[in-house]
Formats: sequence, structure tokens, C-alpha cells
Amino acid sequence: MRSFVDLGLFLAAVALGIGAVLPVVGGVPPTQIPLSGLRDGFASGDLSSVASPGLPLYQSLAVPLAVSAVLLLLAALFDSVVTGWVGTILGLVTAMAFWVQILSAHGEYVQENRRTALTNQNGTVLLLSGILVALLCCLVALRRPPGGRNTFD
Repeated sequence: MRSFVDLGLFLAAVALGIGAVLPVVGGVPPTQIPLSGLRDGFASGDLSSVASPGLPLYQSLAVPLAVSAVLLLLAALFDSVVTGWVGTILGLVTAMAFWVQILSAHGEYVQENRRTALTNQNGTVLLLSGILVALLCCLVALRRPPGGRNTFD
């Protein structure tokens, strides 16, 4: 891969790793959101019902996001396109499943309380920007394979 693709994957891994511990929606970090909520859905009502403060780390939403960050870091370090794609797809699927479940259970609440539910949610910004950068880097890596005639590496 090209060096700027490696740098982009490294930055995406850092963004995903930091975004996995910062608040995502309604002041709730992924470390307090149960992973089973992606499968079973969340209870309706206030966004604070999404959080489980005594949740063990291995059962939280932060685990697949951290695994995605580690896979992107490994892809950047070892020039692995396949590992980059796996990390990107894992992060994308996790984020999409979370937001679909949140909007299906709390869509009206988020819509009515945008100022409090979506303000200062740095985790969401870092997760989405990290996934977008990783996707862009993986697409660039597919477009120009290493060892081609017109490479500058």
C-alpha cells in the first residue's frame, strides 16, 4: 500500500480507539452500552435507559469498536489490505447497527431533544470520521495495487 494509505489507516485506528470511550449519544459512552442491545434492541423512553453503569467491559459496545481499531492499526503497520477491509467493515456494521437500534427505539426523543442528545458527543464524531477515513483508504488501496508501474513508493 502507499504510505499515505498507511497513515490514513493509522489515524482512523486512533480515532476509533478514542471514540470507543467517549460519549456517543445522550452522554452515554460505548463502555456502558450493552452489546446485546444491537441484537435485541433498546428499551423505549429516555436515552439514559440505554446505559448500564455496572456493565463489564467485555459485554459492552466498546469491544467491537476497539477490535476494529486494532485491525486498522495492524493493517497500517503490516500493509494488509484484507485486514484493513475487515476492520473497516466491522466498525461500519457496528456503528450502523447501533444507530439503527437507537433511532428505532428513541428516534422521537432524539428528534425532539437534539440540543441535548446530540450536542458534545465527540465519540460519534470520532467513530464516523474514523470509519469514513478507513473506508476511503481501503478504496484507494484497491484502486492502485502495490508494485504497479506508476507508483512513487
